[in-house]
Amino acid sequence: MPPSPARPLPLPSVYGHDTVAQAFATAIGETMAPVEERIDDLDAVLDPWRAPPAFLDWLTAITGARVEPGWDEIRRRKAIDLAPRLAAHRGTPYGLRLEAREILGWTPPAHTLDIRDPGDEDAPPGAGRMLTVTLTAPAGEDQRALESRLTRLVAAHCPAHLPFKAVVTLAQSSDGRPSPG
Repeated sequence: MPPSPARPLPLPSVYGHDTVAQAFATAIGETMAPVEERIDDLDAVLDPWRAPPAFLDWLTAITGARVEPGWDEIRRRKAIDLAPRLAAHRGTPYGLRLEAREILGWTPPAHTLDIRDPGDEDAPPGAGRMLTVTLTAPAGEDQRALESRLTRLVAAHCPAHLPFKAVVTLAQSSDGRPSPG
């Protein structure tokens, strides 16, 4: 991008014929032009969808986005973009479902997430004080990898005082048998 022309500082009309004041304003304008260009382009650095890949780690840190090692660039950008909404709903079933759907791609009907929250008014009496999250996934998916991802997801959203259990079940295969897992 070519540098923008220097913008002299606007001066009151009384200095319109003062060559020293005009030269000073032009020099200050030339000095400030690169800074103004950087400020004008700042939104491109702060936008997770337009920021250069080198800035993603920094954006992750300043937004508090939950990013796991091995995530591709698109998933990291989604996590950064969703970070403010997830922060507002951290520790809630809504936040857990939002991250599962938007970042991990666990969407119905292929994936269903059942959350048994002991604080829910519909929870059966005597259910105990444990958050239980069950993911039902299509047959043929790697059950161990899903369990690991689900455990990390639930740990990030579960309130600190509450124990949790993460369970993955694989749907029946087309011939009616449980899939190997």
